[in-house]
Amino acid sequence: MPRIRKAAFAVAVIAAIAGMGVAFAAWTATGTGSGQVNAVTAQSVTVNASTGTADLYPGATDGDVYFTLTNSNPYAVTFTSMTAGTVTSSDPTNCPSSNVTVGNASGLTLNVSANSTSGQLSIADVASMSASAPNGCQGITFSVSITLSGSQV
Repeated sequence: MPRIRKAAFAVAVIAAIAGMGVAFAAWTATGTGSGQVNAVTAQSVTVNASTGTADLYPGATDGDVYFTLTNSNPYAVTFTSMTAGTVTSSDPTNCPSSNVTVGNASGLTLNVSANSTSGQLSIADVASMSASAPNGCQGITFSVSITLSGSQV
């Protein structure tokens, strides 16, 4: 019997070694070629006017402009400057927009996260009201077109 056991063990060892040889004899393969990656197209951030503190009166030179930012890009953006455009009065008959001016601003840090809308933001001390603004300007809202410049963070 011991001889049969030895023979069975030898056959098992030979079979195992032969199986490993087959496993190690499997062919390897490589692949070459090219892949593709695409860059997103930057979307403009939308500036939305929002109601802030009423701080204009005849002769005032320290009015603030209030707004929110909506960023549909997959990355955050920081704006560092603002260029003011047209001012529009909510009551041009009683308070023409010529009574308000808005200046440009630089050195700003206005942040908006990726795929989000910011909380209310403001640019301080850029709006002025003429010292000769009529009583009709009381309680009037002025819309200001603004262009912000900045970059991805």
